[in-house]
Amino acid sequence: MRAPAPRPEHTLGPVESDWDAAEVWLRSVARKSRSVTGVTVATYRFHLAKLRWYCENIRRVTPSRWSLQDVGAFKDFLADLPVEALCERNGKRYVGPGDAGYTPFRMQPAAGSRSDIERFVHAMFKAFHSTGYIRINPMALEGAGNRRSINARRAVDVNLYELVLETMAQEQVDKPAARQTNLRDRFILVALRELGLRASELVGSVMSAFQQIPDVRTKRHYWVFHVSKEVAKGGKERWVPVTRTLLKVLEDYRVAFGLAPQPEIDEKTALLLSPQTRTVKLGGRAVRSAADRRFFGAWQELTTRQYLYAIVKQRLKTTADLLRTDDPVLAVRLEQASPHWFRHTFAKAALLHGQSMREVASLLGHASMDTTMVYTNQDALDSVRAYERDNLKPASES
Repeated sequence: MRAPAPRPEHTLGPVESDWDAAEVWLRSVARKSRSVTGVTVATYRFHLAKLRWYCENIRRVTPSRWSLQDVGAFKDFLADLPVEALCERNGKRYVGPGDAGYTPFRMQPAAGSRSDIERFVHAMFKAFHSTGYIRINPMALEGAGNRRSINARRAVDVNLYELVLETMAQEQVDKPAARQTNLRDRFILVALRELGLRASELVGSVMSAFQQIPDVRTKRHYWVFHVSKEVAKGGKERWVPVTRTLLKVLEDYRVAFGLAPQPEIDEKTALLLSPQTRTVKLGGRAVRSAADRRFFGAWQELTTRQYLYAIVKQRLKTTADLLRTDDPVLAVRLEQASPHWFRHTFAKAALLHGQSMREVASLLGHASMDTTMVYTNQDALDSVRAYERDNLKPASES
């Protein structure tokens, strides 16, 4: 591979490679970020790993030497990954970094994922150019690319949602780890559906996000979920009411992991746990027995959107496989769904239950009600209602 040729008078400081330069930039991004969870930077690092693998294994040209043609080649690569770009498996698991056959690509990126990667690369080149690390930005003519568009049809039908939960209820969970996984995954699906959270907000939260608040007027206590400014998009803090269904699922999930049914006020345990254990020390010595680590509740924590995405997609696929023979259309729809679809489902259900657009926007943490209106087809509905009002006759309906 040709060595990088950055200008020596850049402001990034001492760097020996383009990847060092990218790390300096990412540290700057982390310092400026309003989120303490580091989700944005973690996602950027994930995209950077894909770019680096491509540069070192496919194109063999470092980013600082890219031209507009290199940009086009990278986009073509993302649109149609060669077989060798996909990470190999060892049984049911993907091989890890450092193992033969490892790549950061587990599947062909969808259009939205490709757009995310391209916007990351554009941001990196923009930073390189503004600091003088490169003289010309090879993506200057390309622009930052389009953000993921909001598709109001992306919602999980209530009947399909219930079918997924029913499928999980019929699973054989004889072993403790299987039961823990089942109850955790049920909690994830119910929480996404009933709280309308972004994936990053769910994985970035801790158990004490579930809080009880008193109502002086009714003299009752209510459970709410606190989306703290540290995990909320744009630092937009909010509280979402917790349903009895969700509280019961949370309690079952916690008990399966040896925790008290309800979270403590200052409990810092991650919201999503794995049946696998992590290293723990007692008296300066590592506890080697997995059984002992389970006894001490030393569970691994799931704190990335990638873990959440994989869990949800697998649960949806399991039910889709059962549907495929009798109803292939519904099976395909279920396979297309993702964690974010549950957010759309939550928004539509809230409106159907009589909450105002402003209230739903607040629950979702939207900075503008315009976004909420797109989620729920409200613009289209308003147009239909205005037509019926002005023309004194109904629009076509089914």
